[in-house]
Amino acid sequence: MCGIFGGPEFAVYEKLYNENKKRGSFAYGSLYTTCNGREGLRELYIRKRPGSICLTGDYAFSGDYNMYLGHTQAPTSNQREFSPITSHPFDDSHYIIAHNGIVDNYKQLVDEYVPDHINPVDSSIIPALISVMYEYGNNIVNETKTPEVLAIERACSLLKGTFGCWIYSKLTGCTYLVRCGSTLYGNVLKGMFSSIRLPSICEDTLEEGVVYCVTGEGLTECGQFQVNSPFFL
Repeated sequence: MCGIFGGPEFAVYEKLYNENKKRGSFAYGSLYTTCNGREGLRELYIRKRPGSICLTGDYAFSGDYNMYLGHTQAPTSNQREFSPITSHPFDDSHYIIAHNGIVDNYKQLVDEYVPDHINPVDSSIIPALISVMYEYGNNIVNETKTPEVLAIERACSLLKGTFGCWIYSKLTGCTYLVRCGSTLYGNVLKGMFSSIRLPSICEDTLEEGVVYCVTGEGLTECGQFQVNSPFFL
């Protein structure tokens, strides 16, 4: 069992991390992001560490970023030793993700869509799959959705199992949330989210099959996808 969490306020992010440690303290992973205004140049800070950590020192540079995304990991049945390669967040050509859940059709997706994918962790297929969907479908014209949202919709519709994910785009700097089966709560007005419900911070149950965009002004619905969770069979 893992946890995902994040938002635009570092003090709240620290509270979300401390709560989500209840879902797994085997490892911690994070992505801090910003757009510094120089021709849209974005800065990313990724960290992966075993066990639990103290975030107090991060206050020294918390003002340098405007979005904080995190993941707490429980040990899986086939990975009992910490390794950055097999720990969240996972990075591919265009996208970085952290995932809570199980991708049941991981091998099928690798064989059919990403045959050169070698990371054995099921979560790692998600950013690779979204990248493939974007590259092969970015010429599709849709009056209401961007090629990026369409790619996320197509990729998530192919996933079988349960998942709650944050998805960061290296192309646009946008952050998205998706959910199917796994728990995920949010603060629609302030743009915060968590696998664990926190009164007055993250209380709203996010809808399954919906793509949300995360901003400092809140969570916005921007797409939909087909859910393939065993809970719906």
